[in-house]
Amino acid sequence: MRIHPTAILHPSLDLPSDLEVGPYAIVDENVKLADGIRLGAFTHLYPGSHLQAGVTTSDGVIVGNSPQDLKYRGEQTEVQIGEGTTLREYVTVNRGTAALGRTVIGQHCLIMAYVHVAHDCVLGNHVVVSNGVQMGGHVQIDDGAVISGMTGIHQFVTIGAGAFIGGGLRVDKDILPFSKALGEPLRWAGINEMGLAKLGMEAGSATALKTFYRNFFLKGKAEAVDRRPLEISQKNELPMLWQVLERFFTTQRRGILLRVQDEG
Repeated sequence: MRIHPTAILHPSLDLPSDLEVGPYAIVDENVKLADGIRLGAFTHLYPGSHLQAGVTTSDGVIVGNSPQDLKYRGEQTEVQIGEGTTLREYVTVNRGTAALGRTVIGQHCLIMAYVHVAHDCVLGNHVVVSNGVQMGGHVQIDDGAVISGMTGIHQFVTIGAGAFIGGGLRVDKDILPFSKALGEPLRWAGINEMGLAKLGMEAGSATALKTFYRNFFLKGKAEAVDRRPLEISQKNELPMLWQVLERFFTTQRRGILLRVQDEG
């Protein structure tokens, strides 16, 4: 255990033997720390912060501070950070509200400098969020998605698994799984085949998605968001892809981002 003499750790904590804590870090009561955690200088973990094995924080990270939500009345809520996740300099992660009770960042995520993860957000595994991204409350980002720098994400937006979002943009619609969202105004910009590969989707998934999304866009505008992906004839042959699509169409809430020519 390597704890800098200027760090402040609550005496009630059960600390792992290999914990490393940098200068002036603060770890409050009711914080859970697993093995292999490294806390950078000036990190502050508020009550209700739960860090799994191998989490690393850089300088100035703040986890578990109260939600920036006027409806919050001091409920006991949590932040959960998954195994192997890295939070770079000055990342802020607010704990949940009574609505969900927790804010979650999954396993092996990379959250780059100055990112804000608001209350009740849920990020899946292997998510990459680049510098300066700002999230409203209740955002859902599914496994393997990549968000480029300086992008703002509206509250309650769902970003599907394996999606790619360009930089410096405003995301106020739900983003289809394994798709790219680019441009100003933001538009659907095709299949993100790198996302398919990243999550190990079945062979033939790209072709099936292209066909499905082509039919999806042809059938109408945003009124079509209640459709389920029952049209994928390869449902039995592509069970992993099917599960990802079914999850997205069940949880998306803001209306799906369309191609520019589908709007208006």
